[in-house]
Amino acid sequence: MIRKLNVLSFILCCCTVACNNTSTEQPEGVRIVSLSPGITATVVDIGYGDFVVGRSSFCSAVDQDIPVVGDLLQVDYERLLRLAPSDVFVQTTSAGKDSHLATLADDGHFVLHSWRVDRLSDIKLLYRELSILLDGQEKQLEISFDQEGDQESQTILIMTTGSDGNPGLCFGRQTYLGDLLELMGTQNALQSDGWVMLSLEDIGKLQPELIVVVSDSAIPESSLVAINSLQIPIAPFVHSDALIPSSKIVDVANALQQLVSVE
Repeated sequence: MIRKLNVLSFILCCCTVACNNTSTEQPEGVRIVSLSPGITATVVDIGYGDFVVGRSSFCSAVDQDIPVVGDLLQVDYERLLRLAPSDVFVQTTSAGKDSHLATLADDGHFVLHSWRVDRLSDIKLLYRELSILLDGQEKQLEISFDQEGDQESQTILIMTTGSDGNPGLCFGRQTYLGDLLELMGTQNALQSDGWVMLSLEDIGKLQPELIVVVSDSAIPESSLVAINSLQIPIAPFVHSDALIPSSKIVDVANALQQLVSVE
């Protein structure tokens, strides 16, 4: 919903840390089209990026020369069929599966797989099921935090960078970054569920002790001007995988705890 709408489409439309194990024998006939950046990143993390033959325009984890087939909102079905995928991976949303993709799957063109990736538990399930499907063995995504100091007394608001003088999108409960805050023992200042756009006044009323501004690229000072006016401590959190819910959440979690522990 960003550029910030684009980030939300990552989120709504988006371990063992040593996940870069590549299979020594390539499964015969496996051709993957993934229409979710989070699922694509997890496929790569498991070691099967070379099997991706089609992607969405948001899937930055694979070779950008791989054809763009579409995303959750629009699919080029002719291009999809020309790629002759064995498996198509999509993200589950409240709108349900794309009916034409389901029909093509029912007609035997490919196997359609879908996962929800809103929450930390969703990402863990995605990783486990993809590891079984692709690698033939069940693997678990493990995230743990050291509980130390007065960290659990903190009230934190996590949000994306703003634009045009407006605040960004806030991560409430039942979101993957909201789940990380809970796992860390901190308090999410936003007790609403999901992703919420708040005004400066609303953010001020929440009275967070710390605002974590998250981005996948360098944060310009100009985008923090509005939030700085609240005179609440701000911690910029730049991480290439923070806005894409995938198995890379392990790295994101470690970096987030380190950031919060320092602040």
